[in-house]
Amino acid sequence: MLLLVLDGIKPDVLRAAIREGEAPNLAALAVAGEAVWNAVSVFPSITPAATAAIATGEAPAWSGIVGHAWYDAVERRVVVYGAMTETVISTGPIKVFHNNVWRMNRDDLHAATLFESLHDHGVDGACVNFPIRRGPHTHPVRMKTIESYLKSGRYLGASVEGPKEYYMGDLFYSRQTGFSGRKGSGGLRRSVGINDEYAARIGAMLVKEKVAPFNLVYFFKGDSIAHHKGLEAQRRYVAQADGYVGRIFEAGGGVGRVLEDYAVLALSDHGHDPLLPRGRYVDLRRIRGEKVALGAKARFSNGTTVVAVPNGRSALLYLRDGVDREAVVETLVLRRGVDLAAWLDGGWGVVRRISREVRFRPGDGPRDAFGRSWELEGDPRALDLRIKDDALRYGDYPDALERLWGCLYSTRCGDVILSASPGHTFGEISGGFHTASDHGSLHASDSEVFMLASGMPAPRRITDVAPTLLRHFVAESVEKHVV
Repeated sequence: MLLLVLDGIKPDVLRAAIREGEAPNLAALAVAGEAVWNAVSVFPSITPAATAAIATGEAPAWSGIVGHAWYDAVERRVVVYGAMTETVISTGPIKVFHNNVWRMNRDDLHAATLFESLHDHGVDGACVNFPIRRGPHTHPVRMKTIESYLKSGRYLGASVEGPKEYYMGDLFYSRQTGFSGRKGSGGLRRSVGINDEYAARIGAMLVKEKVAPFNLVYFFKGDSIAHHKGLEAQRRYVAQADGYVGRIFEAGGGVGRVLEDYAVLALSDHGHDPLLPRGRYVDLRRIRGEKVALGAKARFSNGTTVVAVPNGRSALLYLRDGVDREAVVETLVLRRGVDLAAWLDGGWGVVRRISREVRFRPGDGPRDAFGRSWELEGDPRALDLRIKDDALRYGDYPDALERLWGCLYSTRCGDVILSASPGHTFGEISGGFHTASDHGSLHASDSEVFMLASGMPAPRRITDVAPTLLRHFVAESVEKHVV
């Protein structure tokens, strides 16, 4: 199995590149297998939550990873895994590095990863640069500059747990490849080797040497380019990303041979919504009648009633006991740039959009395209739901009920969750925000992803990836045993 994750590539962008002949390798994969262009991410559709869903098969409420940042009520502080440079600086680079590399996988991730589950079935894994990689094997830190920080023992550890083969630039590598260090991949601005050029070189090595039955290679640059330069720039990058994929295919003997030897799945983890040139930022530091804390050091102190934790086009709000949630919601849903608010109330999920409200929970009622039936009260138009002949169809908010349900049930997601209107963003906890494009919302604009699959069925949700891959390996092992 070869799993290729292209962070943030919008399905429409890739389809356009394929039509224009700019992505021949991904086009070959789409032709040889099955292409799904409207598969669905999780909510919030933000990278840590989405990559955790891919690796575990669980929505944020059950994976434990809900976004770039969240408020830990036990520790009474905001936890930041990383995002914009100013967010990292305002939080503390070493603390963010610890959270991203150690805490997220070791402490906060509740669900088993593919690497752990496959190991239980006797299947080894290999991983390049993917952020969710917890596994049964120990990998020591390789960078000398990191070793000096280990002496303090406050944040950083001497090793991480991962699959049998794990590569993350200059930080971790299972064996010497010649691709790390100052002469490694990426040039002067090489981000300690954690870049797409490095991912392609290691990915090609894994396939050429048939290092492990399961291989996960992660390309993240397309997401960063869209944030800063927009979707046209992402379109130009797709040709480069396709070249990286082609390099991996070539190392395995060409696309035809690779598709004979491997089941291959290429996908994105979320999409991207282009932001308005003006008025795109929704500032949550002021909520009428409340004292709001927003930032890396936000907490309930000195009369604070609301802790706001923006996550791009979504935001998590944590309310002090006694705060009138209805008043907070009523204020926010009327604000320009706020599309909807959602919360959990007595076992029901509730969504308010402008003056419309719908309540929902799994139960007897109309059935959606994924086979789940829902009990509904109120106005389905609050989520652009269409119901006919006991069938439920989604409009602008794909798989909205399941995705909201998979978020609301985690206290880490807060007391009220906001989703931004198209063209708007809540930014990050530093108060900064991306200017060209962003993601994180419930809306189709940044929630839909592509799936290109050969040798296996194409999943329709990113939470279906892990179960699909497990079935692939388990079925294969059973078949061999029978033979």
